[in-house]
Amino acid sequence: MIAQADRFRSKENIWLVALYEQEARADELLDRLSAIGIDTSEATTLRVDLDDRMRAAKITPRSEFSPLSPLARNAVSGALIGGALALFSGIILYASNILILKIVEGLFNHSVLFVTSGAALGALLGVFFALLRKPGNKDRALEMTMIPGIEQVKSDGYLVAVKMPPPLAGQAEEIARGLGAKEILL
Repeated sequence: MIAQADRFRSKENIWLVALYEQEARADELLDRLSAIGIDTSEATTLRVDLDDRMRAAKITPRSEFSPLSPLARNAVSGALIGGALALFSGIILYASNILILKIVEGLFNHSVLFVTSGAALGALLGVFFALLRKPGNKDRALEMTMIPGIEQVKSDGYLVAVKMPPPLAGQAEEIARGLGAKEILL
């Protein structure tokens, strides 16, 4: 096997990165990779330990990347919904001769009037509902959507990184999976 590894020595290498829960498994991976001829002298093993604050920061959505404030988003959403509903109801009312305004003549002019008034009313309602909403409700809603009984994946453990020739990468991955790696990157 060592002769096979020497034959594949070239400038191109692949890194195998595996995450284990126990340090003994990480050490065993290095021993087994050495046995098949992979040079583990440059391998690195790191202890990964995330506290609850760091783990929560990774999961929490960030609203700072949104181009609009929540108030503006609600106003735009309200304007779109209000304009669409007013257009639909205005066309129905005009077509059935229930509401025909003498000031405005024709279906097109009635449609423009209804869309404009519906959008203005929808935007006002959107802003009103945005002001009524409390800032902490979104965080509570995200907590409530978590599925009970399913444990959050923990990233604690030992991270092993080993450089190897490409032909041996598949065999190394099988060894890493056989030892129970939580995550494997090639």
